[in-house]
Amino acid sequence: MTLDQLIAKVDEVKPNAFSNDRKTDWVNEVEGMVQTQAFLLAPAEFITYTYDTDKDHELLVTPPHDKLYAPYLEAKIDYANGEYEKYNNSMQMFNSFWGEFLRWFALVYRPADTHGEVYI
Repeated sequence: MTLDQLIAKVDEVKPNAFSNDRKTDWVNEVEGMVQTQAFLLAPAEFITYTYDTDKDHELLVTPPHDKLYAPYLEAKIDYANGEYEKYNNSMQMFNSFWGEFLRWFALVYRPADTHGEVYI
């Protein structure tokens, strides 16, 4: 999924007044988590997006685990709008998908072993 596809998907189900640049900042938060907590990259290796330049860029997490992006973006919209109950629900979904992704990634790639091999 590209950055633009994600933002369009979220905008369709949760209309909002936030700019694509703001939503890209929020996507960068998730990508930062992926890079630090799953890929174990050093800060010098991080990638970040700007909407105008990177809207057609593929996000780091691929199907079926790319489902974690939408609830995070929805949660940030809810929080910014002061809709805290909706925020909590969206974050619960994100946390569930995030945990699922981390468990899968650690099992398949074993990033702490510093091997580039797939183990399944």
